Amino acid sequence: MNALLSEAQRDALQELMNISMGQAANALARLIETRITLSIPRIVAATPSEFAALLSQHEENWFTRQSFMGKVNGEALTQLTKEGCEALAVAMDYDVPLSDASRKELVLELANILAGACLTGFSEQLDLATKLSMPTLYVPTVNSGEQVVEYFRWTSTLLLEVEFSVDASLFDSKVIICLEQRSVQTLLASINELLE
Repeated sequence: MNALLSEAQRDALQELMNISMGQAANALARLIETRITLSIPRIVAATPSEFAALLSQHEENWFTRQSFMGKVNGEALTQLTKEGCEALAVAMDYDVPLSDASRKELVLELANILAGACLTGFSEQLDLATKLSMPTLYVPTVNSGEQVVEYFRWTSTLLLEVEFSVDASLFDSKVIICLEQRSVQTLLASINELLE
């Protein structure tokens, strides 16, 4: 699928992602009053086995998923490291040590802030109205590529991925926007309009 992206399209998409992810980082930074560092956005086509590799890291991470629908459809996955969560909880005025209920609330709140700001910024820039559902916490149990395909309802997808790191903390998060095959074509058409 990467071959479908010209260099100009990839550059435009990466810049749009930079802006969107920057908005998400600013939203979290204001909340915890700490600087957030962003990675350079990655734009890749994911195979089922690559999805399986991503989801296999559930021992060190929490995962949330949020579907979105509108002009483009897909899911926003958020991967949040377990390490450093207590420090972030303190910055967000949670009582520590965290109870199971508080930990779940924290993870879902973080996912909603990051994925919500990312998707909103992204869709607004491209005039692709979308509605994001509330996040749900889950523990991946998939072990094979075939199960991953069934689990995510698609065989390949365009992944728009960026990593957020909280300065002075071990906490790290990754937001991955997964677009269904048909939505990739809608996305490319919108990008082409911007490039004209």
